Amino acid sequence: MFAILLPTDFSNNAQRAIDYAIRLFEKEECTFYILHAYHDAPSGSKSKADLEIELKNLTESILQKEQNPKHHFKPVFVIDSIVNALNIAMTDNAIDYIFMGTKGASSMFNVFMGSNTVRVIRHLNTCPIVAIPSDYVFTAPKEIVLANNYKHRFSNDELSPLIRLAKLWDSKVLVTHVFSKKTLSKDQKQNKEELRLHLKGIRTNFMEAQMDISVTSSLFTLKKENPQIGMAVLLKSKHDFFDALLREPVLRKMAFNTELPLLVLPQLT
Repeated sequence: MFAILLPTDFSNNAQRAIDYAIRLFEKEECTFYILHAYHDAPSGSKSKADLEIELKNLTESILQKEQNPKHHFKPVFVIDSIVNALNIAMTDNAIDYIFMGTKGASSMFNVFMGSNTVRVIRHLNTCPIVAIPSDYVFTAPKEIVLANNYKHRFSNDELSPLIRLAKLWDSKVLVTHVFSKKTLSKDQKQNKEELRLHLKGIRTNFMEAQMDISVTSSLFTLKKENPQIGMAVLLKSKHDFFDALLREPVLRKMAFNTELPLLVLPQLT
């Protein structure tokens, strides 16, 4: 049984993320929590009562549309900021994943351009987050790329969200060392071998990819060379690509134009 948290502001972007999550887990027993955070509403916007009704109606319409006996949907209305609301829902419902839509053009890393998604990724440190591009059309992820530099020693708990997703569609995980210096240190070699052991229950391929001018451009090249990649994965770590990604110039991020969901794994060790 999976517990999936789906925040919504009733936009098309949020709905796209909801639709993606439902398709991704279509063969699994799931409870989907459709969450709306009501906080500091501007003058003239919808009332609290109106939004509660809209959330209830959205949940009921999804239930009627899907007709999947394995799927259950529950509305969650919280009067608080988006980050606090997600934390409350995570604690109350033992959430496995959060799926969020992104704004703007179909860019995997435009996720970092949307204020709500930025806030959530920066401040939630215990739950994996999947960001879905605004115009992404669901395709089963035949391959999932895990980009890393082998500087972090992964734990089983950190990799569990990736492994569980890979098993949904028997996806192959492309463990990709994106390097500027190809030679690995002793610690990096040990981390690579431990990572190989952690992932022994799923199909994998360990690859090398030279660092381009940025993290985003390197992954863009990787996607072009491996068109079956259906998801990218990054660890939220100060010593891995996630931190470098946040520091890249805005225009460079915007130039990375590909339709890939992004799974952000929390660092737990």
